[in-house]
Amino acid sequence: MDNLGDRKNDIANLLKNKGTVMNATQIADELECNRANVSRYLNDLYKNGDVTKSEGRPVLYQWSSVEEKEIRQKKINDKSVKEMSFKKLIGSDDSLKVMIQQAEAAILYPPRGLHTIIFGETGTGKSLFAECMYQFALESEMVKGDAPFIRFNCADYANNPQLLFAHIFGVKKGAYTGADQDKQGLMEKADGGILFLDEIHRLPPEGQEMLFTFIDKGFYRPLGESSITKEASVQIIGATTETSENFLSTFNRRIPMAITLPPISKRTIDERYGMVMNFFEQEVGRLNQDIIVERDAMLALMLYEPEANIGQIQRDIKVVCAKAFLYFRTHDATSLYIRLKDLPLNVQKGRLEGKSKYKKIDVLMDRIAKRTNEKNTQVVTFKNNETVEKNDQKPTVYETIDKKVSETDQQNLKSLNLKMLIDSDNKGYFKDYIEQLSGEGVRKELLPDDVWAVTNEVYDLAQNKLGQKYNESARFAFGLHLVSAIERIRKNVAIVHPDLNNLRQKNPKAFRVALEMADRIEHEFDIEIPLDEIGFITMFLSTDLSEKKQQNEIKVGIIVLMHGASTASSMLQTAQELLGTTKGKAINMPLDVNVSEIYDQVRDYVLDSQEQLKKGLLLLTDMGSLTSFASMLGEETGINIRAVSMTSTLVVLESLRIAIAGRELEDIYANAQHIFESSVKEQFFHMRPRKKAVIVACFTGEGVAARLYDRIVPIVNEDEVKVIRMQYLEKDAFKKHINTLMRDYDVKAIVGTVEVSYQRVPFFSALDIFNDETLQVLQRMLSDSDLTQETITALEGSINSVNSVPDLIHTIQTMIIKIQSDLQIVLDPEIIVGIMMHLAFLVDSRLKDQPIKPFDNIQEYSAEKHLQMEIVKTALIIVEKMYNITISDDEVAYIVQIFMGNTLNKISV
Repeated sequence: MDNLGDRKNDIANLLKNKGTVMNATQIADELECNRANVSRYLNDLYKNGDVTKSEGRPVLYQWSSVEEKEIRQKKINDKSVKEMSFKKLIGSDDSLKVMIQQAEAAILYPPRGLHTIIFGETGTGKSLFAECMYQFALESEMVKGDAPFIRFNCADYANNPQLLFAHIFGVKKGAYTGADQDKQGLMEKADGGILFLDEIHRLPPEGQEMLFTFIDKGFYRPLGESSITKEASVQIIGATTETSENFLSTFNRRIPMAITLPPISKRTIDERYGMVMNFFEQEVGRLNQDIIVERDAMLALMLYEPEANIGQIQRDIKVVCAKAFLYFRTHDATSLYIRLKDLPLNVQKGRLEGKSKYKKIDVLMDRIAKRTNEKNTQVVTFKNNETVEKNDQKPTVYETIDKKVSETDQQNLKSLNLKMLIDSDNKGYFKDYIEQLSGEGVRKELLPDDVWAVTNEVYDLAQNKLGQKYNESARFAFGLHLVSAIERIRKNVAIVHPDLNNLRQKNPKAFRVALEMADRIEHEFDIEIPLDEIGFITMFLSTDLSEKKQQNEIKVGIIVLMHGASTASSMLQTAQELLGTTKGKAINMPLDVNVSEIYDQVRDYVLDSQEQLKKGLLLLTDMGSLTSFASMLGEETGINIRAVSMTSTLVVLESLRIAIAGRELEDIYANAQHIFESSVKEQFFHMRPRKKAVIVACFTGEGVAARLYDRIVPIVNEDEVKVIRMQYLEKDAFKKHINTLMRDYDVKAIVGTVEVSYQRVPFFSALDIFNDETLQVLQRMLSDSDLTQETITALEGSINSVNSVPDLIHTIQTMIIKIQSDLQIVLDPEIIVGIMMHLAFLVDSRLKDQPIKPFDNIQEYSAEKHLQMEIVKTALIIVEKMYNITISDDEVAYIVQIFMGNTLNKISV
């Protein structure tokens, strides 16, 4: 494989020497190398400001002028120098005071300072501290104004000692195959300044030996050099996460100045306050926008225990700001608002910690309020004004959000997937995506012949290179993705992979194969595949389906936890008997037992059942105070736990039923909440009318979704029905987004390439939408035609045993809605009309005392469908009482059969 740095230099030199514009193909021909790789190197050069590029196709590149680069670099250097000063370090007069004195002494020690090692846990600020040392060296004139500060992370090449040595000390021509010229090392580049070696403990033995030679004698030899030595005036600053006791004694002897930075647990609460304030102000500067933070969120950030010290606090604040920014951009919000509930759970728990510090924190919060003239003491406003340092470049996450929002039309802004842009756990989507297709017949006719042919060609290549078998369904999933990707690239619509660097590091082999696949696809379809798209190809190759069977066997656990000697066990027993199962755990809470004892009992059960609770646990309680058990238990046991309060028998019944069916924890939790909210609304509130909606989903929210959208829009009345395109990147995030949409829309159906089981909403696959008959079913579901009135008109001349046919039909209609809700099913509107007529004639026949048709094997059927029979019997009570009739088990069985045999939930790929 080409040396990446050398090849990039060749491209840079070519553009520089030519002094004219060139496209990627011309450069590839000139240098006799792969065009796809050339495109990627050009993009890197463009990002670094080394080249400019034109709009349109073909893209033309030109070397940037020296003046432009110098101006850009000066701005960067000026900003860096301005920011990296000891005086700006939080804690410079407190917990860092001694360390700063040590650092200043190391810089001022004649004649050229003392080599220094900085100890500290991950995230304690070692790199920033080293940069401050460099700034102090400039300020004190111990080095020249143009002295270099060179940083290098030894861990980057820890597995390749020869390459690591070459980077630091340089290479003599002929030192190894491919070393066709002398190459300058970092030691030479740092001459007259400071060389910062991060993770210095990762230096291999030969690198340590040469570094010690330089420290002792002031000279070194490049790799492959045996006779000539080189001298340099360089101060070494090393950093390590090792402790000074465990560090190599040879380092301790030769590096006289050792500085240990304290972990976050040793920093004062005033310093924590300063860090949180500073990080929020940095985000204000980047966003050029006010940020409002709840007081409780500020407290949590000042009190929680960050796993990776200061760096973790900064990352958590960046993530929550990015989430707030996306909400602000997509929901017409008036401000960026951050609540306690927006923070990660481990951060939220900080609000419950450190009660001894509350008094001090109250003083700090009052100080904030006075500084910002905040009238509302429950929030803190970080204002975007002249005192906030501006950042000329938005960080990548905000660029991504802005870009995505700008590319999405107005009607689909609310369909953006929050986790797509913030989180890095994208593997969940691909696992879901491919697993859904892996067990089904491959519908190759949906793919163009050339796409299917190339898909098989590149997957055969991947199979040979990676030694992994890819079945037809996995190939089909990629083929569908490829069709959309080609269309997207040709329309010049970008796609962003939010975790590309980690993906490349974790899957280097698959990434290399993805590059080869991309090259073949580019050649076949005459397109240029961006690096982010190659990241997604890598994920298709590296998705592991081997655990699917084992995961499906593990169910979400259900615990019913309630006050009283037998409340929980009685409620669970009722649900178990109706479902014919022994699943679930009841824990009663006698009123004379201490709550802490009950907590210990629940915790012990969870710890003993960890293997069976891998997919999570739902805690069903009777009082809101018990829901706090969930977060504490989750923290102690590592199990994903959700809690629902005000639990009824119906909630226990439904939660247990869909847990047994293998549904995910978030789905069961959302369903339990929906049942509770629906029952409250039915009893106390008049539900406001909501516009009907159909969700159309695919991986990008464009491609395949756009084709499905075009099939659906012509069959609906857009004044009454909204067709919403969404991205499906990861199952749980997708369902959470639907939960949000349900507040404003009555979601009638979900359409997409990946099957989604969401409450009672029926799913239509892409194949269904391209089937005219099934498309008509969807059309009837969304139609506004008054089927109820048509049914009344049809029956008024045929049924004469009741005083009012409209009253009968409206009662039956209410009953059907209730049965659908309790059975968690949805019916085709034409089937509903048929059921209304069936029930109307049933009431008529009972009033006329006509004979009953027996149901075959009624005993066996009743036992098998015990729950469904009970639900229908309960719903029929209103009709029985209204007309003073009795409906037999045979008739109930027929009704159950009609309902269960015609559910739309069966429509799926």
